[in-house]
Amino acid sequence: MEQIIKNINRVLADWNPIDVPKNIAIDEYKGYVPLILKSIENRQHLINCLEDILINRIGVGYDPTNKEHLEDLQQVCDKLIQAYQKTEEE
Repeated sequence: MEQIIKNINRVLADWNPIDVPKNIAIDEYKGYVPLILKSIENRQHLINCLEDILINRIGVGYDPTNKEHLEDLQQVCDKLIQAYQKTEEE
């Protein structure tokens, strides 16, 4: 489980939606990992979870009707799922 948490956190730090410095990003998003783990096995639930984090918890200007925003979120969602599945296979 520890490796899963590290891999998910790494994806979040790379995504870095509030654009903090890299050395801060690795710690900035750790608190969201448990929420993500609850939704990771269902892509739509994970997208909803990420939208909730962006809109209600971080408060960035995310607009789900904006094609670019949605595509970016979907890419992050897929990377999170891949990181989770890769760790599960190991």
